[in-house]
Amino acid sequence: MDELTANISFDCFADMPEFYGSGAAQFRLAMVKERADFLDLFEGAHHVDAVTYAETPELMVTMLTEYDIDSLDVLIGNADDYADRVDEVPTARSLVQLRQDGRLTIRLKNQKTVHSKIYRIVMPDDIVKLVHGSANLSRNSWEYHTNQISVITTDVGTQLDEQFKQFIDEYRDGYSNQTLLDGLIEALENADTPEERDNRIEYWVGAGDLDVSDTAALNQDAVEDLKSVADRVTAVVGDPDSADETVAFVEEPESADRTIVEPADATSDAGVEAGSEVTESPDVGLVGSDHETDLTETLDRPRVRAPDRQVRMGTSKVDKDTADEFGTSLRERGATVEDHSITAPLSAYNNQVKESTSIPTMSVLPDAEQLVIGDDDEMILVATDKPTPRVLDHCLETIEDYIETVENHGHTQSETAVMAQMYEAFLYGFWAPFANQYAEALSSPSRTLDNVLQHLYIEGKSDAGKDKLTEYILRLISDNTVISGVDADEVGVKEIRGIRKWDTSFPYAIIDAEKEKIQRWSPIRNYWSDWTPTSVDQPCLIFTTNDALPKSEFRNRMKILSMDVSFPSNPEDPGFRDAQDDLADVLKRQNPIFSYVARRMLTEQPWEDGTGTIEDIRRILREFYQEAGRTEPEYFPADEPAEKTYDTGRINWQRDIQGGRVSFEPEPGAITAEFDRDGYEVHDYAKRLPKRFMAEKSASSVYIGAPEEFAKWAGYTVDELLSGVAETGMGHAETHDDEESGESDDASGGFLSRLFSR
Repeated sequence: MDELTANISFDCFADMPEFYGSGAAQFRLAMVKERADFLDLFEGAHHVDAVTYAETPELMVTMLTEYDIDSLDVLIGNADDYADRVDEVPTARSLVQLRQDGRLTIRLKNQKTVHSKIYRIVMPDDIVKLVHGSANLSRNSWEYHTNQISVITTDVGTQLDEQFKQFIDEYRDGYSNQTLLDGLIEALENADTPEERDNRIEYWVGAGDLDVSDTAALNQDAVEDLKSVADRVTAVVGDPDSADETVAFVEEPESADRTIVEPADATSDAGVEAGSEVTESPDVGLVGSDHETDLTETLDRPRVRAPDRQVRMGTSKVDKDTADEFGTSLRERGATVEDHSITAPLSAYNNQVKESTSIPTMSVLPDAEQLVIGDDDEMILVATDKPTPRVLDHCLETIEDYIETVENHGHTQSETAVMAQMYEAFLYGFWAPFANQYAEALSSPSRTLDNVLQHLYIEGKSDAGKDKLTEYILRLISDNTVISGVDADEVGVKEIRGIRKWDTSFPYAIIDAEKEKIQRWSPIRNYWSDWTPTSVDQPCLIFTTNDALPKSEFRNRMKILSMDVSFPSNPEDPGFRDAQDDLADVLKRQNPIFSYVARRMLTEQPWEDGTGTIEDIRRILREFYQEAGRTEPEYFPADEPAEKTYDTGRINWQRDIQGGRVSFEPEPGAITAEFDRDGYEVHDYAKRLPKRFMAEKSASSVYIGAPEEFAKWAGYTVDELLSGVAETGMGHAETHDDEESGESDDASGGFLSRLFSR
């Protein structure tokens, strides 16, 4: 090192009147041409404070290991993306270990570039080297530049040393508010296993490929934190003796009117749910819903109140623009965007999801036997205890009262069929949150998930009540936090794709969807096709529409329910006010039915059998009727899907056959149905025929290539159809297709008699 040495005097420092003995200062002006020339200054240091340029994070590890430096605190003045330069997992592990050992702090600039290069190097013998100049901690500086530095050597604690420290502190306070690894260190502290710890480090570095999209990866991180909060609280409530935290009513615990569990040594008036002595206010509380019933002493819709909890999203592996956009929207809600992570309050994230998707966060935790719905700074859980016969009777009666508005106020020729299909819609709604668990159980190369995990398509006229039905189902699922679906005018391909990235299983209901729009939403056809167990949760889709059926490639992906009913919809209509009053009476009743369905699903986990879907919910509801001692109503679809028992297509064909609006002509190996209807109406009739009938529409007729099977499905013989049912005065049709109807020949006549006698 080329250098100039001298003893120097500083008039402003009163404690240095002479240049010998204690407080003496030595000065060197040196030229730095090689890396070793500069790093030799640091060897054996007790501690180093620095403000400098740096481009190589690995150098920090090298300085602290190979040059025997005890600790280093450095502000990186140039790099906006310094953490991105950690691209090796071993380097990240070393940085983490040094940080956790208290040996390394790397501060990141928060505004303009800090061009200064100053170093305070404290040696073990209380001598300090105060260095400034152009040399920095970067490979570029050593390989391509020659630098000049000044080195002042003095005692630790002199006024010169203290003044130098003040300069460094001013840079730290004014130009940095975050440190490298903050988010990662906190995440590692919460890791339960070495494997989880390694995964967190690899995720932070960006090693490996993402199994999901960038947006999905961010949400996946956040939901993991949501799950951990609910999991811990569930564990506390379930096993109070082994609780490691206190769970209590946060607001006015002394006035709590109930407890979830009561340890043997707990007092009933303490307001404490679990744990022993309360030394400080807990930051997590288990509270009741505003919509609790008074039918049970336990909570049927408990909530975890966690106002101080936060969720974290790692951003190192995702596209920078995606991370920036995500962080910007959350920052407005109080989130902190730091190096490689976004940390947001629970309420901020929950509200962001709901605003972005119109549905809340919802996650199923099979191991904890819990289902969690996010609502601001709370999480809604399932019931804390199994339902009593009394509460089950109340819940089932409330659903029946809603459905029986058809009987009391609706106008329909198919009363039982409509009510059965309404009940089927409830079953679908209660099943939908668990679709991802079924996807994992049913996924196989030989199975098309889109044909198994169907969307729900509810068709009916504008006054059929289908939108109200859907909204009521959403209320039941969400504890009244979701009171409407999404207007179809606000939905496009982008929204359909987008909801698959937010890691929520709450059903996505689209209201008043025109079939032309549905057919343009191409992701619907293969919605589940690329789903894997590593995917984020995605919601089932529910459509309500005034239109007839969409194209066959969409119909194959849908569970189709028909509400062939008309309700009074205008104030001047007879019965309008009575219908509104009855509906309002039902809607205002608390009905925690979904909480108890979810509880039963989570304790039994029937999806593991890999055989059922909605049938599992059907069985649970039947069990609820038995446990409540309540008789199943005639319209309850107890044995098979309502749309199969009450096939709308078959009902319509049978009506027209008996009413003389369709006649049949023989064809070679076929028959042709001639309709006294407009062509667009005939098209709907043709679409509702099973594919095995090989039907084709032409003008006002339908060619049927499998006449024997069609006749059996319609409840007649081919000869009866050709001879004219209406003209011969035949009675009601009998459905001979046992496989289709699920009923015997004797029973099917009674079924049709019930339908047409209404």
